[in-house]
Amino acid sequence: MKALIAGLLAVGALVLSASWSPAGAAQRAPHHLLGIVPYDAHTSGLTPARHTSKAAGFNCISSCSDYEATINQYFTDVAADSGLTTNVYSVLTQYSNIEYDSTFAGSYVEEHPFPANGCNDGFDKYCVTDQQLQQEIANVIERKGWPKFSLTTLYFIFTPANVGVCFLSGPASGANACTMHVFCAYHTWNGSSFFYAVMPDAAAVGCDRGEAPAGNHADPTISAASHEHIEAITDPIQNGWKANDGPNQTPGDEIADLCTGNFGTPLGETVNGDAYNQVINGHDYYLQLEYSNQDGGCVPYLGGPASAPTHGSGPLVYQNGTVMTTSAVYAIYWVPAAPANKRLPTISGSAKVGRKLTASHGKWSNAPKFTYRWLRCSSAATSCAGIAKATGVSYTLVKADAHRRLEVRVTGTNMAGHARATSAPTAAVKP
Repeated sequence: MKALIAGLLAVGALVLSASWSPAGAAQRAPHHLLGIVPYDAHTSGLTPARHTSKAAGFNCISSCSDYEATINQYFTDVAADSGLTTNVYSVLTQYSNIEYDSTFAGSYVEEHPFPANGCNDGFDKYCVTDQQLQQEIANVIERKGWPKFSLTTLYFIFTPANVGVCFLSGPASGANACTMHVFCAYHTWNGSSFFYAVMPDAAAVGCDRGEAPAGNHADPTISAASHEHIEAITDPIQNGWKANDGPNQTPGDEIADLCTGNFGTPLGETVNGDAYNQVINGHDYYLQLEYSNQDGGCVPYLGGPASAPTHGSGPLVYQNGTVMTTSAVYAIYWVPAAPANKRLPTISGSAKVGRKLTASHGKWSNAPKFTYRWLRCSSAATSCAGIAKATGVSYTLVKADAHRRLEVRVTGTNMAGHARATSAPTAAVKP
């Protein structure tokens, strides 16, 4: 998989051993990206079947609470079952001194707007770069007082449907092409401080395996999250546990790469008919299997039934570098809120035929773009109607406005929606 994206920078990480320090990290050269989860490991190409329906995925037009709650529950469940041998995280304990010891340390919904498009993936109206995501994570860390240089922390950042993510800035084609819009998830680090995983809405990107035991579109994203979480633990800075199955038998796939797309035999079905293959803290999940050297293949838990890798080949080989012993997870949901008016628009200028009136849009939250519509009202301002072609920030009064009063309606729009606010009426227009 990684051969298809050679040349991209950065590396995945979660918890680092005591022998490594943030100060040392600043001296290291960047590494290749780790933990790419493609749409389908069995296809010759990685381009997913992108969805456009508003009914699918983490759209967050009015609320994302179900999606967020389901993912938070998953991280809570993984933490609650720490130390058990009944799910895929139990395979970790055979590698070096890694423990199955996870903590869900907190979550935060970031409602600030996305910055100006940093890229163009050729599909989505909005597109953010990995660098912009790093900056947003840093902003949240600062705002919340979360660990800046923790060796035991991984930040998951979730982006909504219809928002593209590119590792590099640039257009959809050409020398700086956005080549990273075909993944389901990846984990990496910024070379000096925090470690993070980028999580698009997997259902909206086309990474949906068709099973939703949790009952909503969070399920495919959760499976990708388990992939990134386990890889970040076993191979944080590209010198942990990897399979010698790359070109000329060099270290290539990580633990989860070997089993991408392998979900094994389901344990059963939910009342809605969705298959599940894991029960974690009493909740059903559909997660990909993980590679176990001890069991010689992809397994649902340590000592479980093994199946052959779907990509590359085992075993995993220790590269004599850093591995993680415990993990603390933070979830950031970057879900820009719809605009909200905080102070009504106003009109300045003399209310006299031939004079120009100018609108001020007032005060708004969540950085919308504005459009204007001028309204001609009765002398008592009890009824108003739009004026044809009067859609600019300014309007010059005409004879038809005499003895009438005018208002301006401002619409604020961002990716999450729109809102309207109307000014107080002017004085009666003098002829």
